[in-house]
Amino acid sequence: MLQQTVYIIDEEQSNEGSKYMQPLTLIDRFHPHLREKQQAAIDEGKLRKREELALLDPQQLGPMVMLSMVLLVVGTIFFGILNIAAYLAQPHSMHGQIGGWGLILWLSINILSYIVVLFLHEGIHALAFVFWGGKPYFGAKLPLALYCGAKNQLFRRNQYLVVGLAPLVVISLAAVIFTLVNPVMASYTLFASIGNFSGAAGDVWSVMRLLRQPADVLVEDTETGYRVWEITV
Repeated sequence: MLQQTVYIIDEEQSNEGSKYMQPLTLIDRFHPHLREKQQAAIDEGKLRKREELALLDPQQLGPMVMLSMVLLVVGTIFFGILNIAAYLAQPHSMHGQIGGWGLILWLSINILSYIVVLFLHEGIHALAFVFWGGKPYFGAKLPLALYCGAKNQLFRRNQYLVVGLAPLVVISLAAVIFTLVNPVMASYTLFASIGNFSGAAGDVWSVMRLLRQPADVLVEDTETGYRVWEITV
């Protein structure tokens, strides 16, 4: 796909006397003609920033932590009840109570599965970026904060919503199916299912904010959130 790069000046910082040059590339493999038309408008400087969200900003961090706690409770109740119900519905799969080394093994595998799902979560973000034609990259903020972004690239709002919700939907759906098929084995990935559900708080918070924006805006992914741009006439 042919892509063009445009350099945008952040007007707010420019007014303060510092011109911040920022290369942006419009991504849309499925609407090449519209993309070219809008890229031309951007090349003419017809682009204005509507909103910027930094998830680590104190004003956003508090509500996002609360949302994460809510998702943690909901996820624990949902996957816990689902696992127990599926387990009881398949009495042939019951092999007695877990105790001693069995409990240690259960905890160890659950912790390992939670670590694995952190990478899987970001990998699904990356696949969603690639699906729209973007070029993702990975990063980490110690100790355990991983992220996937698409630096200096613009996506349509609805495309970015898909990117944001893809790991939550895909992994949760897979966890539900796995639990119904094999509740015994699924109990060893319970931490991963719940952790992914709770850990998607930042994605859900971003989606909730973006839904307030018109469908025709363009979204730029950043390491800590996003920027929303609109093409002016």
